[in-house]
Amino acid sequence: MKRPGILLLMAVFMISTVNLAAQKLTSGSLDALKGEKTLNVMFEYSNITVGNAANPFATGKGTPEKEYVDKKTSDLNAKNPGDGDRWAQAWKDDRSRLFQPAFLQAFNEKLEKQGVVGKENGSDAKYTLLVKTFFVDPGWNIGVSKKEAFISLLIDIVETADHSKVIASVEMKNVLKKVQVSYGDMTFDFAVGMRLQACYDQAGISFGKFLSKGLSK
Repeated sequence: MKRPGILLLMAVFMISTVNLAAQKLTSGSLDALKGEKTLNVMFEYSNITVGNAANPFATGKGTPEKEYVDKKTSDLNAKNPGDGDRWAQAWKDDRSRLFQPAFLQAFNEKLEKQGVVGKENGSDAKYTLLVKTFFVDPGWNIGVSKKEAFISLLIDIVETADHSKVIASVEMKNVLKKVQVSYGDMTFDFAVGMRLQACYDQAGISFGKFLSKGLSK
């Protein structure tokens, strides 16, 4: 299946991947999913810490998301009125516009051979994947200096009819995907949304492989 290139920002792109994700089954079993062909997928962002430490993998050492967004919005608005508000709106909108489609597309490609499809609003599915982001480091790129973005996720597999019935939980830490977008002689990844989109793409790839392997046992 050909991918429509959701990571394409301008004319030409090049992607270099480094997957440092440490994913593990922390509880339960994947056995209940065997034979299921549709999985409902929901994304949660209610309890996020945003990294701002010099250590590129200082998971847990950061700022509560609301505090981070409020400060960033205020700082940008102080420099140029309206910039902060636009940044804050993009920070929120990028989830449904970029991150979730990237995760789902990559995840579904890895499960295509098993005939399994994950989709949002799949209320007819017996089981639901609750994809919870609990840590985000947006990284930076100011030309002369850069730091890669990464995310950490907890994925709970629950019964769609009763989310309190958790079948299994999978933790994914430090999901990283380097992205370099080439345009002419320039190579850049200045947009935070694009850096994080690549991380969710990699998370979909990694979790899709993990689930595919588990369902094949």
